[in-house]
Amino acid sequence: MRNIVLLIALLLPAVSFGAGQTAEGIVENGLNAYKNKGAKSAMGAWVKGSGLENSKAALSQANALLQIEEFYGPYESHEIIKTHKISRRSKMILFVMNYKKGIAYGKFQAYKSSKSGWVATEFKFHTEAAKVWPAYSVYGK
Repeated sequence: MRNIVLLIALLLPAVSFGAGQTAEGIVENGLNAYKNKGAKSAMGAWVKGSGLENSKAALSQANALLQIEEFYGPYESHEIIKTHKISRRSKMILFVMNYKKGIAYGKFQAYKSSKSGWVATEFKFHTEAAKVWPAYSVYGK
């Protein structure tokens, strides 16, 4: 019995990240990994099971988060601002990341693959909302 509990405890983190869950859940899990284990852990959670897995683009976004931390201090929390259904199998999620001294803006594009469930196809972060969010989301209509 003790071995089963230990096995479940070891496997639980592996199944809580990456492909398969809701699109919003992938964003949430990556941001929770970011808060608890840092930018590289967040990237691992976001790209698991996607075409971005092992890509240099994901590594550059991890570096972008580290640069934001240098500027604004430690990451504290997040809010998902808007989820937009683009098609039956794709969504765009806009969110903010609150740091000790400022805010950063994130955009996450997800795709529901027939094999893996929801996976990341793009994500971007910036301290200027207009650099990553659609203009109407920043300035209104």
